[in-house]
Amino acid sequence: MSDAEPGLRERKRRATRLAIQQAALRIAIEDGLQAVTVDEISRRADVSPRTFFNYFPNKEGAILGEDPTLPDDQARAAFVAGGPRGDLLADLGTLLVHSTRELIEERGLIEERQQVLRAAPELFSRRMESMKEFQAEVERAVVERLAGPEAEPVIGPDPVLGADPTTLRRRARLASLVALATLRHAWWEWSDGDSDTHLVDELERSFADLDALVSRSLV
Repeated sequence: MSDAEPGLRERKRRATRLAIQQAALRIAIEDGLQAVTVDEISRRADVSPRTFFNYFPNKEGAILGEDPTLPDDQARAAFVAGGPRGDLLADLGTLLVHSTRELIEERGLIEERQQVLRAAPELFSRRMESMKEFQAEVERAVVERLAGPEAEPVIGPDPVLGADPTTLRRRARLASLVALATLRHAWWEWSDGDSDTHLVDELERSFADLDALVSRSLV
């Protein structure tokens, strides 16, 4: 991984967050969703209810886990400004790497969550809705980048955007969907694997494969 390993405090925080999710999912699998309560999750995870609420707003949040979110910091600003490479898809990959570093990397957790969601359509719908929100967030970031002062002009009547709003939106949506498909590919490759690779490593590899395909360097 390109970043330094997290410190002791961060490792403890991640361990607690993982324990809470594991407890919630195992209760659901063993006893059914109706048995999942904040008190029971806290008991099994060996934390107080107060600590539980420091990590998740409710029991459903513990079952669903974290969704990726774009970093509202220098990484996002750098992407909007043109990114470290000046290549839209490659820079989207860099941005998503920042987003996924906060996600729990535990293959067993993914398998258990999929088992629970298959039996709970309402929670599965919430998961899909949250991913749609993330896609819209990525799309907005791409719009900001394409509409920026450094964006390459394209045919269109708007001198500020460099493209008509419809074209801008279409291109941003296409880029965001390609980026999320690449993220999904990385998840599949990582969850199906049996090595010690990290999710972010797999994501970087998937975007490298995408770049090879787009550039036709595989031909």
